[in-house]
Amino acid sequence: MHHNAGVSGIILAGGKNTRMGTEKALLQIGGKPIIEIISTALKFLTDEIIIVSNNPGRYADYGDRVVADIIPGCGPLGGIHAGLTHTSYQLALVTPCDTPFVSTNLARLLIEHSTGYDIVMPRYQGFLEPLFALYNKSCLDTIEAHLKQGHNKITRVIENLILEGVKVRYLEEDELRAAEPELERVFLNVNTPTDLTKAQNIARVL
Repeated sequence: MHHNAGVSGIILAGGKNTRMGTEKALLQIGGKPIIEIISTALKFLTDEIIIVSNNPGRYADYGDRVVADIIPGCGPLGGIHAGLTHTSYQLALVTPCDTPFVSTNLARLLIEHSTGYDIVMPRYQGFLEPLFALYNKSCLDTIEAHLKQGHNKITRVIENLILEGVKVRYLEEDELRAAEPELERVFLNVNTPTDLTKAQNIARVL
């Protein structure tokens, strides 16, 4: 019924929330905070949930542990680094805190393709989705080295990781759609009030 043993879930809740003006993770969709929806979905697939946030008190109810950035001010890559540092398991499923329609089918697909790779990442509409991806602890030291050099643009760092021998498996759109037809919904980030309205409207008809 459940999941592959030995997978951690990491929810990135450390963003500045500038466009929304409030904590996106705590916005309600269908009567529940987005972070609660995500953590509930991840519970079916992971053995622990780690939330990366600099406001630990707000998120204590939604995961097993809340951790802060170890190298502050490095954006999402800093959050992935902090999460991977604290995970108990080798594999970690990373998700942002503002995608209310997270897909367990897609998450399962990432896990299924993890053998032999350090990172498994979707490519949707021509763009990489590094914040909804599977990371192996094996790439932690390389990520840390980049952060310490001041490199934190996530897609650029991933290009460099590949040059340094980190093995990345990209899941292309046809593979994604075979597992999850509703990709537009799954990759909807609630960044603005308009996005929030759109997400609430989708939730009403689900």
